Amino acid sequence: LTATQVYQRDSAGVVSIKAVTPEGADSGTGIVLNDKGLILTNDHVVAGATSLTVGAKGSASATRSATLVGEEANDDLALIQVDPSGLGLRPLTLTSSTPVQVGDAVYAIGNPYGLEETLTRGIVSALGREISAPDGAKIPGAIQTDAALNPGNSGGPLLNEQGEVIGVNSQIASDAATSSGSQPGSTGVGFAISSNT
Repeated sequence: LTATQVYQRDSAGVVSIKAVTPEGADSGTGIVLNDKGLILTNDHVVAGATSLTVGAKGSASATRSATLVGEEANDDLALIQVDPSGLGLRPLTLTSSTPVQVGDAVYAIGNPYGLEETLTRGIVSALGREISAPDGAKIPGAIQTDAALNPGNSGGPLLNEQGEVIGVNSQIASDAATSSGSQPGSTGVGFAISSNT
């Protein structure tokens, strides 16, 4: 598929997530898994949230509260659920990341800096990377990509050329990430937790 076709087909399967915690508010992205409103995201997007709001189709008017279904902090993954009626959500297809090769074209759809339904494109830069979950656990088998990822892309899909989910965009490598309180932007070195995980 072309980038335009991937976007047209898959953007209805991507939602924005706003999480309110005692420390403040955070935003991220989620992947619609089924027609019952089950959504996959990063645990660090929703951990400790006192309220969760999901936005569909980039529309501020189409927002709805969501509930936390389950968390796996060691893999930095979480499931939330929303009442999908009237939101126009379209579940995305998860596929095996086993056939993925370095050089494959990939796409990311997400909400960088709160800019909803943003599409970026790149390639698979490396495979089998090990990244750290926020709790310090090691997550093996991550996919490295140069598709632009920024704060707010966390939890969104890394898509192959068929528009299938091969990973969950999760982290950016950056010198700024080691400075306290800084939010690194795209460095061309991003990581997605593989769909196999």
